[in-house]
Amino acid sequence: MAGFDELLNVPRRKRRAPVTLDDWLMKSLDDSLSEEGRPPRKGVFYPTALGSRCDRYLYNCFHGLVKSEVISGNTQRIFDNGNFLGDRYETYFKKMRCLLAVESPLTSTNPPISGRLDFLIQHPEYGPTIVELKSINDNGFEKLTRPKPEHFIQLQIYLAIAKRDHGIVLYENKNTQNVKAFFIPRSEEEWEEIVERCQFIMGLDEQPLACGGYIFCACRREWDNDNL
Repeated sequence: MAGFDELLNVPRRKRRAPVTLDDWLMKSLDDSLSEEGRPPRKGVFYPTALGSRCDRYLYNCFHGLVKSEVISGNTQRIFDNGNFLGDRYETYFKKMRCLLAVESPLTSTNPPISGRLDFLIQHPEYGPTIVELKSINDNGFEKLTRPKPEHFIQLQIYLAIAKRDHGIVLYENKNTQNVKAFFIPRSEEEWEEIVERCQFIMGLDEQPLACGGYIFCACRREWDNDNL
């Protein structure tokens, strides 16, 4: 029987069959997952939209002016991966025996806001605590020293509507599965600013012309489509 040293000296076999990408399978996967997306419901603010800096985009969402877009196969896989992330953490929190609620709907009538918190857990120090779960790539994860502004706003909305005093934004690194958890207390001042912004948007007679968001703001796509 050949020894280990002898096996190391065996020349590697050359591949006899060419390796190519299977275009059919890749395209079929994308086509099967691709579908028409649903635009935001008119007359309601959503926490994700309120996390945007852009009043034009928020106005479009509230007034039903956001056009439906096709969700690509790749985008749907990203959404599904996010759902699986939530399923994993539900399992983790159950194992920790701290889970109180999952995917709980939250609504406000004045201003009209509709949302859904990720988790409510029993924290040993803070009691019932809302957890907003996010995934982020390695580059973004390393730069995090505090929650992203849009995630901070989302959590403040949930805290105010649910009348909870404590919340956590929990980030998982997509590349390494390392985590960062940022504790955030409820702020009446932040909630008042959110309410004032909603009232400002509802009081506008026409759509703001300028985009106040980042370069990837969704309202820029609407703008480009209007000018095609």
